[in-house]
Amino acid sequence: MNRRRIQICKWTGTLLAVLLLSQIFARWKAFFQSPTGLNYAAILIVLSLFLVLMAALSVVVYAEEKARGRIRRTRPFFERWSDRLFNSEDR
Repeated sequence: MNRRRIQICKWTGTLLAVLLLSQIFARWKAFFQSPTGLNYAAILIVLSLFLVLMAALSVVVYAEEKARGRIRRTRPFFERWSDRLFNSEDR
């Protein structure tokens, strides 16, 4: 596994997660000040992006732990996605 690529993905994903979470709070505050459909849609879109990013970060953390040799019991979902994303040079 390419540990450098895993680290880059982890830190970039963490930075994006912080930005998305701050946008969720900002949109939430704007929604309560003036509840419109556009504010509601923005909350749903940003929240959905945040949840997808969290799922991707869980795969990155699994790949990192796998590269370190700390995984004792494999999880099929994470195994498949970590191999697909971080073992491309082995093909």
